[in-house]
Amino acid sequence: MYTLHYAPDNASLIIRLVLDGAGLPYRTALVDRGMRQQDSAAYRALNPTGLIPTLETPHGPISETGAILMWLSDTHHLGPGPADPDRPLFLRWLFFLSNTAHADLRQIFYPHQYAPVDAHAAHLEIMSTRMLRHFGLLTPSL
Repeated sequence: MYTLHYAPDNASLIIRLVLDGAGLPYRTALVDRGMRQQDSAAYRALNPTGLIPTLETPHGPISETGAILMWLSDTHHLGPGPADPDRPLFLRWLFFLSNTAHADLRQIFYPHQYAPVDAHAAHLEIMSTRMLRHFGLLTPSL
């Protein structure tokens, strides 16, 4: 059984959707961001970066949403395997979503980490435009 260390409004939801959709047994462990639990020695032993989520597996903990999703996909045959001709397309969108779209979306939720207070409105406008462009790539017919 897996343990998913998560926090609401973090990149944990997509992992929960994959685990649930594949019918894989797991339990959750809330990482209390208000108490800065992600900075605790116990959590840092699982994930030295202190970022959320982390998935504990029988082979050790895995962090980074894209890495977790790829590991689950490969381990449980949820997507195209390494020799499958559809693998490059699968990896392109997996990493676009986890590395590009997710990083941009994070800036909308946490503008104080990326821009001075007086620039938040302009930053939000820029990042919102980027996200709309990303969504347009994912849903070209809309």
